Amino acid sequence: MKLSKRLMAICDLIKPNSKIIDVGSDHAFLDIYLNKYKNCQCLAIDKSKHCTKTAINNAIKYQADIKAITNDGLKNINLKDEIIVISGMGTRNIIKILNFDIKNDLILSSHTNIDDLKTFLKDKNYSIYKEVIIEDGKTYDIIYAKQKGGAK
Repeated sequence: MKLSKRLMAICDLIKPNSKIIDVGSDHAFLDIYLNKYKNCQCLAIDKSKHCTKTAINNAIKYQADIKAITNDGLKNINLKDEIIVISGMGTRNIIKILNFDIKNDLILSSHTNIDDLKTFLKDKNYSIYKEVIIEDGKTYDIIYAKQKGGAK
């Protein structure tokens, strides 16, 4: 399985054996790759039942041990120390998903309004730990953000 440059850049930000929640996972290729090649525990979340079914079928096809569920963002998800990945949607949707008391590390790649996303993160007491710009048919800005004063 070959990942896009954007998804590979996200993978490169994640350490082996991490716990991942991928919101808007679509086909779950990111999660499958992280599970198979970095031994990560992954929860793939999408609000589309069709995408969840595709994610489950891809996990079977590529023999990956991931969980995939249909859910609206992080609603009713008990967060612990997972890294939350949200990629492939606009800033407005990302903010809607994250607009509650959250302390997890975040890897975000918005297709719109990066400055608004950075302002939101600052207002939520996050700092940008790492930022990567990728050219993959278009320009993608990938942000790894950590809560200020966090122990990670």
